[in-house]
Amino acid sequence: MLTRRFARTDKGQAEIAQRRKNLRGKLRTMLFLVDPGKSFDEVEQLVVQIGAPPDAIAQLVAGGYIAEVGATAAAAAPASPTDGEITGDELERFRIAKEFMNDTIVNALGIWAFGLTLRLEKCVTREDLAALLTDYATALVKKLDRGEASALVHRTRELLSAGRR
Repeated sequence: MLTRRFARTDKGQAEIAQRRKNLRGKLRTMLFLVDPGKSFDEVEQLVVQIGAPPDAIAQLVAGGYIAEVGATAAAAAPASPTDGEITGDELERFRIAKEFMNDTIVNALGIWAFGLTLRLEKCVTREDLAALLTDYATALVKKLDRGEASALVHRTRELLSAGRR
């Protein structure tokens, strides 16, 4: 079965990395949640979950923040490393999860995220990041509606568990 997938463009990456704030509210949250690992249907469910405009994906495409990466067949699960083996991808998975948590908390809280971002900087493993998940979720709920916060926490959990058995 072929599925449509979307990924952030360079403009979308710059919007997040440089904190330009050209996108506001739920559209900005959707930009964080777009991932080529998710099908269009899964992303559409997130649109509904966070209460974004029904045409959020179309708006992000029209603005040049995301682009379709093509239809792909369902991928087979990658081979799992043996117990105790650290793969070369572990550092990359950690980096992605940490960056996602940092970007989303700063986006939600602005300067008030300072304490949590300092704690994030001290993290050196995905387990360290997972230990902050409750505080991360609590902070998000203070500034975002429950649907948005829930979607971001769910995505964080996916990133923290990626590649594990």
